[in-house]
Amino acid sequence: MTILTPVRLQQFPLREMMALSGAAGWNQTERDWGRMLELSPELCLGFGVDGKLVASATAVCYGTEVAWIGMVLTLPEYRGRGLARQLVGEIIRRLRGLGVAQIKLDATEAGAALYREFGFVDEQPVERWEREGGPLPVAGNGSYEGEDPVLRALARDGLVWTNDRGAMMARTGAVRSYLGPIVAPSREVARELLRQVDGVGAYWDLLPEFSDARSLAWYLGFRPARRLMRMSLGEGRRSKQVYGIAGFEYG
Repeated sequence: MTILTPVRLQQFPLREMMALSGAAGWNQTERDWGRMLELSPELCLGFGVDGKLVASATAVCYGTEVAWIGMVLTLPEYRGRGLARQLVGEIIRRLRGLGVAQIKLDATEAGAALYREFGFVDEQPVERWEREGGPLPVAGNGSYEGEDPVLRALARDGLVWTNDRGAMMARTGAVRSYLGPIVAPSREVARELLRQVDGVGAYWDLLPEFSDARSLAWYLGFRPARRLMRMSLGEGRRSKQVYGIAGFEYG
């Protein structure tokens, strides 16, 4: 195992972060990376070799109730050296120091074994669905007025639609536009929100145990593309009325 010292990702240019996510075929843009750095500068860590970023991991906190680990990436030529394990371990240590009650993440099949070493347990699957189509509209019909810093940042950088009982956000991506989070008390309310993006090509990440979301995705022309496992370290609440998550890096 290679032993290096974790450093803040801010030390590296955004183009090197994009090289990491691009090598994995992920959907993040420079704006997505910049948002993570803005939200949690002390929890966005990486390893550099000869001044070049070769591995990363990030976390965002929702108060002290829950934190979300994401963007665990290593350039292909540096895999197998324990870099992801070191970064994840350091982030967990920092989160514990902040008094965070529960730590969660969405794991690929390859990553799940690593997270189990730290005590993470399977919670529920999460699926990425996709649809071919056009670009996002130029504007939404609402805004986010809450206090949560993650949702405020997502609303600022994307689009927001609201109706009297639900809300949906969307943003552009490196591969496809992204729909989420989507929160609604019923299938009908969710469909009313999603009508605003009929014909848009996009990714939509949902919890398959929530059958209303799955059936609605099929109805709207989306098809499953990836399946990850939501994992947790510590006890906490599970999501309710969530038709679409905010992203694998946000939960």
